Amino acid sequence: MLVNQEHPCHDAACSACDRPLGSSYVRHVSKQERYCDYDCYRRQTATDMLWPYRSSLEAVAVLTAIASWSWMIQMGALSRSLGEAYLRGYDLLTLEGGDG
Repeated sequence: MLVNQEHPCHDAACSACDRPLGSSYVRHVSKQERYCDYDCYRRQTATDMLWPYRSSLEAVAVLTAIASWSWMIQMGALSRSLGEAYLRGYDLLTLEGGDG
């Protein structure tokens, strides 16, 4: 929301660049954050879209979950290929033993 001709209360600063807000500023309605102009707001929302995690703990948790999921997929593929190799070897031994 663009706020025109209204000064913010008690020397508020921009959420992106910490400059003091003037008589026209942009306010993010759901987050209640204030930005000095549309460019600061646009830069911050673009950054939030690319990396929406505010705290480092949240980012570490997400990256850990991604790494764990990747590891589980790799271990599943490895176990399937080892199982198939074992069954192929077992079939060959069974065929060789039945002929002799």
